Amino acid sequence: MGTKLLKHVENLAIEKGATISILDTFDFQAEGFYLKNGYEQIGEINDFPTGHKRIYLFKKLIL
Repeated sequence: MGTKLLKHVENLAIEKGATISILDTFDFQAEGFYLKNGYEQIGEINDFPTGHKRIYLFKKLIL
C-alpha cells in the first residue's frame, strides 16, 4: 500500500513538472522503504534525535 501511494504522489509531482523528489526520515522510521523505492541518501544528521539520525534522500523522477 505504501509503495502504491508513493508512486501515485510521484506521478502527480511529474504531472506538475517536478524532476526530483527530496525527503527526509529518521533511521527508526522509513529509511529502508524509501531505499527500496529508488531513493538515494544524500545526507544525514547524526544524533538527531539523541541516539538516532535524520536521513535526507532524493530520487530523480524523470530519467
